[in-house]
Amino acid sequence: MNSFSATVEEIKSDEFFSCITVRTQETVLKLLKTQAPKWLRIGDEVECRIQEAAIAICKGAKEGSVSIENHLSGELQHFRKGVVLSEVSVNTPCGKLNSLITTDAFERMELCEGCNVTLLLKAVDIKLMPVLDSTSYEKCKDNLYQVKN
Repeated sequence: MNSFSATVEEIKSDEFFSCITVRTQETVLKLLKTQAPKWLRIGDEVECRIQEAAIAICKGAKEGSVSIENHLSGELQHFRKGVVLSEVSVNTPCGKLNSLITTDAFERMELCEGCNVTLLLKAVDIKLMPVLDSTSYEKCKDNLYQVKN
């Protein structure tokens, strides 16, 4: 599982979905949820998680030609080729992210260490987790452990 920290910049909701905008360094990503988590607030630091199989890779300019909004440019650092699947590690502004793609796709794109690629992350595939530190715990512990009298 890939993970990286980000800060919540915007939360927009309608009757069907919530669009959550997060920023990590200079990278802005959008996440779609059926409902924004009740704990989530603008300014919160969150951990974003995404499965390796949920990250698509493209090589070359694809801006505007795909429906996926989240594009992360990076350099392919390492790969492991199997008969069916290949694991690709890419250095991105969000840190190192791994993707699982078919070996056929890996070979068709002629991927190699050092080549530039773009990772495509679907907004519905990015999960959010709160980042809890000791001050966060102190702020919410009374709500977590309410004593019934």
